[in-house]
Amino acid sequence: MFFFKRRLEKLNKGERTKKFIIEQSSSLFNTNGYKSTSISEIMKATGLKKGGIFYHFDSKDDLAKASFSYSLITLKENYLQAIKYKETANEQFQALTSIFMTLFQNDILVGGCPLMNAAIEADDSKILIEDSIKEGFADLINIIKAIIEFGKSQNEIDKHIDSEQMAVFILSSMEGALVLSRLYKDKRYLDMVIMQIKAILF
Repeated sequence: MFFFKRRLEKLNKGERTKKFIIEQSSSLFNTNGYKSTSISEIMKATGLKKGGIFYHFDSKDDLAKASFSYSLITLKENYLQAIKYKETANEQFQALTSIFMTLFQNDILVGGCPLMNAAIEADDSKILIEDSIKEGFADLINIIKAIIEFGKSQNEIDKHIDSEQMAVFILSSMEGALVLSRLYKDKRYLDMVIMQIKAILF
């Protein structure tokens, strides 16, 4: 019994360490890029030696995939939780944009939108998470699309609006505004774009 208890404690400690590495690395990868982030930077951020990191991951690419997945899941869960109990599409959209605004403020994730950052990097060089980037964008488009469909069913949004096209337009507009806001360190670009989207939708 004692043997199994010690083994379980060791396993739990290992899982906690692995999670800690992923959390710390995700901020570095999202801020500096997947190619540019070095193992020495990850070692410094985690306080672990190289062997301690690669005990849990087969390679830097393996860690990068896990870190990107962590960022996406964190973001998606926050979006879904924010809109879960909202009774109108307007309230749902307001909740979604509130979470999106945190990507400017670095409240939930550090470094901006992980999807946008990774997509830009993937356009310039080969990284091994391209499929995950596409899936992440598709998931976010579907969340926005669902809000629009709900709004149409509640007569909040014009039924003639193409939900998918509008969802793509909304996401593209907000991502572009986020780039400007982070570049100029001024959230008014996000505020302006979100205000215009609301005027179109509601």
